[in-house]
Amino acid sequence: EEEQESKSDVMRQLSRANAEAQSWRSKYEGEGMARAEELEDAKRKLMAKLQEAEQEAETANSKVSQLEKGKSRLQGELEDLMVDVERSNAAANNLEKKQRQFDKTVAEWNSRVRDLQGELENSQKEARSYSAELYRTKAQFEESNDTIESLKRENKNLADEIHELTDQLSEGGRSVHEVEKARRRLEMEKE
Repeated sequence: EEEQESKSDVMRQLSRANAEAQSWRSKYEGEGMARAEELEDAKRKLMAKLQEAEQEAETANSKVSQLEKGKSRLQGELEDLMVDVERSNAAANNLEKKQRQFDKTVAEWNSRVRDLQGELENSQKEARSYSAELYRTKAQFEESNDTIESLKRENKNLADEIHELTDQLSEGGRSVHEVEKARRRLEMEKE
């Protein structure tokens, strides 16, 4: 009877364990199916997301490729611009050198102009001085000419006077000579 009870107890436990296992199985199968559907749904969603991500990756790769091409083109343009900048800098340096040379030349010419201006002013002063001297000399010359003309007139008048006096003396000399002759004759007659 103990054995029977034991057996009966074991059978109950076994029955309970089978019932529990069945409960777990049905629960697992129910939940598993639901879970499998959830997993399938999640898988579909993940596949859709994966496909979308792949498309986005392709789009991104395409953009990256375009950006690489753009970068390459811009790099080429940048290099061209750098060459242009170097040329421009070289041209600017040459222009600066030319400007400095031009400024130097202008400074030299300004210095020469100042020197020539000083020489011109000195020459003008000398010319004014010579002009004043010439004016004084011309005035003296005119005064001398006036004096010479006056002296010529006076000389002519004196020459005319001398001529008249000479004529008078000649006549007077003849008269004296004739008087002397007459006196001698008279003296001879007196004797």
